[in-house]
Amino acid sequence: MPLPTFLIVGAQKCGTTTLAATLRQHPQITMARPKELHFFDRRPERGLDWYAEQFKPNRRTKQWGEATPAYMYLPETREAIHEAVPQARLVVILRDPVKRAYSHFWHTKRKGREDLDSFEEALALEPERLATGTMRERAQYSYVDRGHYVDQLEALARLYGRDRLHVLLLDDLIADRDTTLEQVLGFLGVDASKAGQLEEKWKNRYRVAEKPDQAPTPVAYPPLDPQTRERLAEVYAPSNERLAAWLGRDLPGWTRP
Repeated sequence: MPLPTFLIVGAQKCGTTTLAATLRQHPQITMARPKELHFFDRRPERGLDWYAEQFKPNRRTKQWGEATPAYMYLPETREAIHEAVPQARLVVILRDPVKRAYSHFWHTKRKGREDLDSFEEALALEPERLATGTMRERAQYSYVDRGHYVDQLEALARLYGRDRLHVLLLDDLIADRDTTLEQVLGFLGVDASKAGQLEEKWKNRYRVAEKPDQAPTPVAYPPLDPQTRERLAEVYAPSNERLAAWLGRDLPGWTRP
């Protein structure tokens, strides 16, 4: 059975569900079900034969993959992925890390996996949780740490090379959907002219606006405290500056100090 030819490896709460659901419609792409197999971070004991069985390419399929956003963040999974599928293409979608962190917290709360009452409490406890937690706990409570994207991208590039890594922004997918999808499809080596035929699949955080010319809007949760927003903006500023240089582009609309 074939191992995946590509993986959407992150980042969590950045639009991986939307991207995977949209790519699934392309006639030359087959996505695994469920979307997140969590093989490399939670189920490696099942073995590569089990993993390969989760992919069902057909005669039209040119690329097949899955989307587990924890893969990008955890060093152990990055190494395991490269060992198993060294020729795979990796897709990463990113979002303002301040917004990502806050969305991550509320997602964890709603799943019943976070006992703390406030985002600020979780931020204060995060260093201890990351230092002493299991792999799954580190993935679960890494609200701030996950947003230092450039460190993770550099690690992936060292393993795979920049040419096997495609990075897009959620902002671009919302603002210029077809062009952004064409770039992803081109990177995957499938028919990019199909981009305009793929139906938008906004999941979870986003709902489709009533008017076609409006972008999806975030699903509501309590507003982030302005002081916390400012503090996180300062925390992320050096990392975001490095990321912009690494990508060779600006990061418009991202929270700044």
